[in-house]
Amino acid sequence: MTVPTAYLAPVSWYRAVLCEPCEVEVWESFPKQTLRNRCRIAGPNGVQTLTVPVQKCERKQYTRDVKIAWQTDWRHRHRQALQSAYRSTPYFDYYADFFQPVYEQRFTFLTDLNEALHDVVMRLLMAGSEVHPAPLSKTKEWQATDCDKAFTGAGTQPYYQLFADRQGFQENLSIADLLFNTGPEALLYLL
Repeated sequence: MTVPTAYLAPVSWYRAVLCEPCEVEVWESFPKQTLRNRCRIAGPNGVQTLTVPVQKCERKQYTRDVKIAWQTDWRHRHRQALQSAYRSTPYFDYYADFFQPVYEQRFTFLTDLNEALHDVVMRLLMAGSEVHPAPLSKTKEWQATDCDKAFTGAGTQPYYQLFADRQGFQENLSIADLLFNTGPEALLYLL
């Protein structure tokens, strides 16, 4: 299966990559306003979208060549948003520090940031587990598939969410939501 690169990917993305061997599509023309540089989290005021700003280009470019824009301090805003949304969840104190080193780095390419965050998530998901999913590799050429279709989140089974009593269950949020709310049970939910 081919999956798009994803910034703090949605739960459905992780369900896919844990259940079958996948390749990350990096040769597609970069589509704007997608999970490649956006994630959704649930905060006290509802669902919030966090966007990694990317440099504008004059022509279409491959996803692998998309560079992060550094004109604003988006990393600080994202860390603050994650803290505001999840500091009261059962596992935020256990997991938040694992993400900090990634946010301290100044990545050039979006795919490198996404890969570093994916590595952190996989370490947290697999801690103490005997499950060994196939590692992700990058495509060597364009695969000519619509790799976004599988990640709509339709049919996602509910799990504990801190604000569900006020907002109802929010489907297909970032994997950060599942980790901070369910901790070690996140892997069981995904499999």
